[in-house]
Amino acid sequence: MPATRSVQVEKKTLVALAYATARDQKLAPKTILIRSDMHDTTTVEGKHVKDHKGWHGTFAFKADDHVERELHVASHGYTNDKEDFVLNEATHTPEKEDKTPQGRRGSGKVVWPAEDLLEEYVDSPIGYSHLPEQN
Repeated sequence: MPATRSVQVEKKTLVALAYATARDQKLAPKTILIRSDMHDTTTVEGKHVKDHKGWHGTFAFKADDHVERELHVASHGYTNDKEDFVLNEATHTPEKEDKTPQGRRGSGKVVWPAEDLLEEYVDSPIGYSHLPEQN
């Protein structure tokens, strides 16, 4: 039971960090996709390397008419360390198509997966994730 509770707390803190990250760009998100847990790496030319900006969560947001247009904004919310969920800095991409490929070439994965592949966070109607289940 305690492990489940800590996962719920972590989910809530990730949603809060994601929302703060979206607000950095003055977005009022209708939907938040948590694309990763806290990490300190990034991908450069297809290789995972240490991110010089440090620990962050990776998120995607839909605001305004993004849902109808099947677009989103991808962002990183940077913090001081892995256990710190207070936003220090945010970076954002321009709008992207939801079907933008992700992962290895030919994997068939897209940046914003179909809704049936996402988990809606309880008590957070705008928070979704495609992180692996944690027990």
